[in-house]
Amino acid sequence: MSTAAEFFHAVLRAAIDDIKSRNVPVYTFAFYHDHPGRAVSVCVDTKASSQRAVRESNTVSLEYFLEALADGDLKEASQWPANGGRSLTLSDFALVNIARQEIADLRVNKQFHGQMLRAVMAVQDEIATLSQEPDELLLTCSGVDEEVEYVWSLPPAGQ
Repeated sequence: MSTAAEFFHAVLRAAIDDIKSRNVPVYTFAFYHDHPGRAVSVCVDTKASSQRAVRESNTVSLEYFLEALADGDLKEASQWPANGGRSLTLSDFALVNIARQEIADLRVNKQFHGQMLRAVMAVQDEIATLSQEPDELLLTCSGVDEEVEYVWSLPPAGQ
């Protein structure tokens, strides 16, 4: 049995190698814990894919926003904001569930998601080399409650 750190490292190594072989420009890198499936994997989005998903989402949101306004329901209208950033919906990413591995006999305990985070942080500089715009790169990791619970960027160059 491998340790959680070794397991996470192996999944990330396989994912990074896969991304390199496909020559995919990484815009958002997500280390995903599929809670019900008892597995972890990596999802990667490109800037073009994220922008397309945001446009599609904003089109739908605008329709409901305008409908709520026409009905005079400001509370409902507030539930349909535009997305001014990027998509963090993993199922819309350019690459979904690459390097997927079942957790098998690893225990999902209080340390599990912290270990996932640390594993990504240990390779984040290498992930940055897979991005055309490292200063725009976002890294995400699942947590206890959300598939995208932790989101961070790289420190500015030289720090």
